[in-house]
Amino acid sequence: MGRVRVVAPATSANLGAGFDVFGLALDRPADVLVVEEIEAGVEMVVEGFPVPETPEANVAGYVAKRLAENAGAGVRLELRKGVPPGSGLGSSAASAVASAAGVAVLLGLEVGMRELLGVCAEAEGVASGAPHADNAAACLYGGFVCVGEGMRVLRVEPPEWLEWGVVLPEVRVETREARRALPERVPLDVHVHSLGSVVMMVAGMMRGDRELVRLGMRDRFATPVRSRWIPRFEEVVRAVVEAGALGVTVSGSGPACIALCSGDVCSGEEVAEAMGEVYSEAGVECRCFWGKPGGGVEVEGRRLSNILKG
Repeated sequence: MGRVRVVAPATSANLGAGFDVFGLALDRPADVLVVEEIEAGVEMVVEGFPVPETPEANVAGYVAKRLAENAGAGVRLELRKGVPPGSGLGSSAASAVASAAGVAVLLGLEVGMRELLGVCAEAEGVASGAPHADNAAACLYGGFVCVGEGMRVLRVEPPEWLEWGVVLPEVRVETREARRALPERVPLDVHVHSLGSVVMMVAGMMRGDRELVRLGMRDRFATPVRSRWIPRFEEVVRAVVEAGALGVTVSGSGPACIALCSGDVCSGEEVAEAMGEVYSEAGVECRCFWGKPGGGVEVEGRRLSNILKG
């Protein structure tokens, strides 16, 4: 009977127009999971932020049951939640990916990255009502990712200069409701605008072009809808521009807002604090995070992408 320790970071999905396609791994905060092999079944304990401890009701437990039971094994999960649930920072993805990575490595399963991503996307569907792989892909692979049909992932190493700042106001946004609020049909002009933004963002990340990344953050599909739940969003946008960042958008379904910036112009910390001041002056509680793009989930200090293939 062995055990492994897994660290799975927060992520930001969409980054503007890349709805359900773009994801960015952050370097903090993170979930920490210890997976231990037991004779049979799935046991689970949780510390930190409150989430269900019943394996059937928890994305980490869901993934563990899928993988361990198929292998005829049992596991015990000790999860310390570091990514706030309901934040828009990929909390459920971090738990799901931590479980998938830990169980796969501990039990020596013959699975690839894409197979694990599929299981995590299913688990995300349990949490949000619709399977999606953007957060999970970023957490699994690290860096900036684009998810295509068949769980194919294009991973791009973000530019060295890229930094991020996040503000998380104390308001509640339900992921299921945020998805239901999006229009089922998209006007032609919005579709064309989205395509342009998506191309700019991918090219900007690959070329390390600051102006293209700035253009890529523009969005007329999800952001206008989801920003309605976020107080003082327009003031946050103005604060980010004044601080010198490339742009700001809703992280996932919110309420977190993420700004991208070039570290030689302004730091992620400066941008996060500028956004935080908007809420402090308005008497709204908030938390701020900042850092650089992360390398994705690690098992015993090693990136999963260096352990598994495919």
